[in-house]
Amino acid sequence: MTDRDTGRAGHRRAPGAGTIAAGTTAPIGVPGWVIAAAVVGTAFVLLPLASMAWRVNWAEFIRLVTAPASLDALWLSLRTSLVATALCVALGVPMAIVLARIEFAAKRIARALVLVPLVLPPVVGGIALLSAFGRQGLLGRNLELLGVSVAFSTTAVVIAQTFVALPFLVLSLEGALRTAGTRYEAVAATLGAGPTTVLRRVTVPLVLPAVVSGAVLSFARALGEFGATLTFAGSLQGTTRTLPLEIYLQRETDPDAAVALSLVLVVVAIIIVAFTHGVGARPLRGHRDQPRRGRPSMADRPPSPAPAAGTKRETRSGAHRPPKRFELRASVRERDVDVELEVAAGETVALLGPNGAGKSTLLALAAGLIAADSGQARLGDRVLFEVDAGGRRRARRPHERGVALLAQEALLFPNLTARDNVAFGPRSRGTTRREARRVADEWLGRVGAAELADRKPAELSGGQAQRIAVARALAGDPELLLLDEPMAALDASVVPALRRLLRDALAGRTTIIVTHDALDAVTLADRVALIEDGRVVDSGRTRDVLERPTTPFAARLAGLNLLVGTLEAGGAVRTDTGDLLRAAPSAGAEGSAPGSRVGVAVRPSRVAVWSDPPASAFASTSGENAISGIVNDLEPRDDGIRIHAGAIAADVSPSVVADLDLEPGTWARFTFAEADATYFPL
Repeated sequence: MTDRDTGRAGHRRAPGAGTIAAGTTAPIGVPGWVIAAAVVGTAFVLLPLASMAWRVNWAEFIRLVTAPASLDALWLSLRTSLVATALCVALGVPMAIVLARIEFAAKRIARALVLVPLVLPPVVGGIALLSAFGRQGLLGRNLELLGVSVAFSTTAVVIAQTFVALPFLVLSLEGALRTAGTRYEAVAATLGAGPTTVLRRVTVPLVLPAVVSGAVLSFARALGEFGATLTFAGSLQGTTRTLPLEIYLQRETDPDAAVALSLVLVVVAIIIVAFTHGVGARPLRGHRDQPRRGRPSMADRPPSPAPAAGTKRETRSGAHRPPKRFELRASVRERDVDVELEVAAGETVALLGPNGAGKSTLLALAAGLIAADSGQARLGDRVLFEVDAGGRRRARRPHERGVALLAQEALLFPNLTARDNVAFGPRSRGTTRREARRVADEWLGRVGAAELADRKPAELSGGQAQRIAVARALAGDPELLLLDEPMAALDASVVPALRRLLRDALAGRTTIIVTHDALDAVTLADRVALIEDGRVVDSGRTRDVLERPTTPFAARLAGLNLLVGTLEAGGAVRTDTGDLLRAAPSAGAEGSAPGSRVGVAVRPSRVAVWSDPPASAFASTSGENAISGIVNDLEPRDDGIRIHAGAIAADVSPSVVADLDLEPGTWARFTFAEADATYFPL
């Protein structure tokens, strides 16, 4: 590419026709009729406003808007609207949180009732308020006995404005809470934060733009309220006559003043809407896909050196707590999960299984994020939850369990720096701010991210964010650490360094790690548990489970073919599909009796493929096994192509596929030597 092509020849070429500025979205195009309709709609809105501005008596404008009655009405509107907005925030935020976060039977009805003032004619709202707070109202009559009169007072103005404006904040904030979801809140709870701490430090900061936006909209609605105020509060100058009421009265006696004051309200409305759009349009930001230009990436930096053999790492706040045994026996009927799992104190168990098998459900049960229909979980001598025979459930809340969850995504709190993210767990568990920040700095150093301490998540790459998430999970010194595919979303260049870091950090900690990578199981876990269809179907030493897979998934994970059948006399194996195979017995299989169930394992790389018509299965005297079948899939791989035919798969080069003209639906014969296969008891 030449300098002319890149626009480097003496000047930077500005984006124009046929070019897209860096960082912008490629234009898709809008139909012309849509643009025309938008222009008509804009004119429909602007024409009345422009006409009103044209009618303003500009020579008398200042005098009209600064008349004593006008100023009284303006300042009364501003004061009461601000008080009403404060009430909307105080009442609306809890209402929105309940509607967004709590499920209850009458939720739809409750939401409809909360939003009714949006669709009621204002005068109807005023009559409703009179029925409640008027001198003869349901509450008003009792207040009158106490010497408190609400109707036709400034207090009535505030109540009327709050009544009509409150739904704006509730509607805006509830939508933002639903969009934000509960992932960050769940992480905060597993780090030891109680409900109030989660609300204060996580929930509200995440939706703060929506709170501000809703508050401003509520202020605007309160400022323009007319019908309910007139009906409930009346029109007393300096007491209840707000600016909209003043405009209504001036319309009959001084039209020029009415138009001038109306323009004031229009200008205020435009300012409010512009401010609201600017605040509300700011999206929640997680982390960047790439690190800052010119800054070193943490992806290639190795973690801190592992401790010498026989030593134990300690933070300045002391060694981590003694590990505890974890036991889980629980079922969740809705997800068809019924699991039993035990993890010894200080042991790391890799939880393996296909997608949808129930792995994340098991972690959520341990963390307290979902409820079990039956069963029990214990961590040491502490019961995390228990459901008795009668269905009565007692459970510790997530922040009381001593369990930390590291999800597939880093889920760093966007409003906190890296240091404050890591310090979140210690602070939530009662550590002083100074000590928590010191522990955070130590863990940031251990994961090789000390220089990132003051950055927000939006300034971090994916690898950097995940390192900090690991530090955050460990800084709170959890008694049980749950890792849900912590490296699944990372670039391949980041994974080795993070794997080394975890291998060091998990030593001596009771840990469950969900993974689909056999290398993670081998390098990080002491033991493997295999879960399929919501049940733990196999468990044992990592090497044993991977070398002797009992299910097709485990075989694929270990990179093996698994052919299941029955052992016959003489050591041959008759598979469930009728093929007769010969294989060497694995350790512990020599004493297997004829008729016992066994599995034959062979690597796809040791299987040859031949073009072959349908034929009966046979075992040749030369020690070669043969299976005929229909090719059902061709899977591209880094080093060639994997051919699948039922339970057998073979790795071959592309030229073999071309020479044999193989494709799904064709017959092929798969052969492998007796010496390349082993059988073991199931």
